[in-house]
Amino acid sequence: MAKIDSDMPNKDPGFILASGSPQRTALLESAGYTFESIAPQIDEGEGLCSHCGPAELVATLALRKAADVVGRMDAAADGTLPVVIGCDTVAECGGEILGKPDDLDHARRMLSLLGGQRHQVYSGLCVWPTATGIPITEVAVTELEMDRLSEEQIDQYLQTGAWEGKAGAFGYQDGPDWLKITKGSASNVIGLPLELLAEMLARVDVRPA
Repeated sequence: MAKIDSDMPNKDPGFILASGSPQRTALLESAGYTFESIAPQIDEGEGLCSHCGPAELVATLALRKAADVVGRMDAAADGTLPVVIGCDTVAECGGEILGKPDDLDHARRMLSLLGGQRHQVYSGLCVWPTATGIPITEVAVTELEMDRLSEEQIDQYLQTGAWEGKAGAFGYQDGPDWLKITKGSASNVIGLPLELLAEMLARVDVRPA
């Protein structure tokens, strides 16, 4: 398995992860956070500009995911207010934004495009302390290089099903030897930039009393 970032502070301010992603859940658990997951109920394509770049796209979606969950929740029984975390991740290669593949053929096209190319993975991250009602949003970028893949290699990978639900149709956490990070965060590629999250939490000072 690919190494992920785990040297994060163990904080428990009452997190809500605005996501149904198993990858994001696993990352937060590996970093020692205690949290609850609530999947946002948004149409990710609705109201987005057709010409916005990957950084603007993921930042907008991360904020919208967090806002949806904030709008549907109440204070806990003990009166505490949680911190909501929203995140969205895409890959980008040669100006083309690659989200989650629609099906097997779409995944094949993505891997064919990325093979032999340097590309980037962008994650927008929104930290929304509901006690203040003031969210902050940042974007993490990781640069990668994928080996050129033969049709046989692509077929073998697609048969594993590891491409499903993953931006760019690949899972870095699965440890493929044809994918290398050249700059940036591994956890960002998997779906949640843990280093950036720790920095943002420190800025909003959500330490438990």
